[in-house]
Amino acid sequence: MNKIKIMDAAVKKWQRIIDKKGSDGGVLDCPPCRIYYFLVCTGCPIAQYTGQKFCKGSPYIPWFRHQLEQHDKLIKKVYCPECEILARDMQNYMIEIRDHLKAKEAQRARQKEC
Repeated sequence: MNKIKIMDAAVKKWQRIIDKKGSDGGVLDCPPCRIYYFLVCTGCPIAQYTGQKFCKGSPYIPWFRHQLEQHDKLIKKVYCPECEILARDMQNYMIEIRDHLKAKEAQRARQKEC
């Protein structure tokens, strides 16, 4: 599976949340989790980037805690300005990981040419 495409899908998921057109279903609708969660995050681009499994070390943990502590609702979505900030942090992190993967792929392509 192309990890760049997986991360593109993650970026889109968070954009839907920011736009108030979607919600966060955690591992059920996270593009990387759909593939890697049941493998205990082995190979997950987020886990590889952070060096930690289950989104530890990513902006997901503050988002999740805020959702539980401030809103305590089953559906995790943008309810307040802080939610939007945290969702944007998560989307920006997904963009950072995607761009990192793109840079690595470009470097490998350049090395093959040599």
